[in-house]
Amino acid sequence: MRVRESLPRDLLRLFVWYPLRLVAERLPPRAAVALYRAMGRLHAALSRGRAGRIAAAARAVDPALAEAGAEQAVLDAFATHYVNQLIVFQLPRRTAANFLGLPESDGLDRLGLALAHGRGAVIPIGHFGPTQLPLAALGTLGFPMVQIGHLSDEGLSFVGRRVAFRLRARYEARIPARIVPPGPGVRQALAQLRAGGVVMTTADDGPGQPPFGHHATVEFPGGALSVPLGPARLALSAGAALVPGFLEPGHDAPFRFVLDAPIAPPRDTDRDAAALAMTREFMARYADRVASRPGWWHGLESHLFP
Repeated sequence: MRVRESLPRDLLRLFVWYPLRLVAERLPPRAAVALYRAMGRLHAALSRGRAGRIAAAARAVDPALAEAGAEQAVLDAFATHYVNQLIVFQLPRRTAANFLGLPESDGLDRLGLALAHGRGAVIPIGHFGPTQLPLAALGTLGFPMVQIGHLSDEGLSFVGRRVAFRLRARYEARIPARIVPPGPGVRQALAQLRAGGVVMTTADDGPGQPPFGHHATVEFPGGALSVPLGPARLALSAGAALVPGFLEPGHDAPFRFVLDAPIAPPRDTDRDAAALAMTREFMARYADRVASRPGWWHGLESHLFP
């Protein structure tokens, strides 16, 4: 079933994927991120009604959020949307020599240690900040990467399908990683882990993304959240390490990608109970990031384009 999308949105797509893309992909990465954030701030200034809904959603995430904090969350939400959608223009041109100018990194030794022991590693990440940046960074740095990702043109207009979706697929195909679909791609992900590789997969469902596999309900900022058990179940099935990944603001770069301490399975439990415990541990760490910077969380995105 196709959803009718607005003419202004299609005109924005045409602008982004033709004149803007041809200029932006040649910009230095930090300049490109600054441009995308500025576009988001401009959109926020022109969208007062949506800005009010986003501010209310941010206060639901953090009830103690002051007026200035809510205003910052609105700007962050619009900026995050633009950076997340458009950073793909920068990713194919990155090399191991220049990639860390875009995200700083912390904890790569944890990933290297897991792989050195002959185990694969599952990296769960949240829909927080530009989600494909960590995948491209690790792939460019030489880690053997597979991502379980859902790419669909469902609900898009003709321009959305024939321009934005088609061209995005071309750019994503140039990221140094193999992207496999949920469901049938799980077998390929298991093979990757058993061969000592890395699998990255999202640990919360993105806006408009259909849920796949087993889910559980956990407490989360803003209310109970249904989250996939897939990352933990995948790690347990392959005997791989579960190494959480988080994006944060950088010190000397726009972003910082942190690989956190691995989450070990609890002892003396069956696989289902272990997967639930490991998922809850990840979500507790993730919740702290979301509560501290709600505008980066894609959970607010339904208020951007309702």
